[in-house]
Amino acid sequence: MLKISDPAIAHLVDKPEMQEKLRGEVDYGEVSRAGAGMPYLHAVVLETLRMHSPLPVIPRHVHADAVGMLVGGMVVSPPAGDFYVNFSAGDIGRDNKIWKDPDEFLPERFLTGGDEEGVGPLPGPKQIRMMPFGAGHRFCPGVGMAMVNMKSFLAALVREFEWGVPTGTGTIDLTEMDSFFKVMKKPLSARVTRRTKSI
Repeated sequence: MLKISDPAIAHLVDKPEMQEKLRGEVDYGEVSRAGAGMPYLHAVVLETLRMHSPLPVIPRHVHADAVGMLVGGMVVSPPAGDFYVNFSAGDIGRDNKIWKDPDEFLPERFLTGGDEEGVGPLPGPKQIRMMPFGAGHRFCPGVGMAMVNMKSFLAALVREFEWGVPTGTGTIDLTEMDSFFKVMKKPLSARVTRRTKSI
């Protein structure tokens, strides 16, 4: 979960108006099992997953008995023996043929009326637009629980704290590094202030 919360908070620090919009929603809402009632929180999590897929590569096994497959308009026949095909989940989420302004953090794209309304964390049957939890019959079975946990954790971080750029730096470094999980090259450094609540 920290692999997603770090870039989510980093983007919210970089765009304080989005942090305030999200805070306005989580201050008065409750994260339900489906995330209903908090569309902006859901959109922020989806946009974070699109831009910062936790797994850089998703491998898939192709059996030796597979027949020719249509790939990019060409029939491709697998070589003798089993082999693996790797999907770059991070590249899919930033493909400019699929996404408008793919390098911009724009949660609004997932809201009602947005260009990506209806796109979710699992790809649909006709088009793969993002696949942070894999795809097909081997997708992550914990996707529902993961989404609820990510939303709950992010909502708590934004509800309880104000996040800002560290004094003297002026910017947030979102450079990523590939390892088993995709992580920020430099750990998130932010100015954190506990919010006081009025009763």
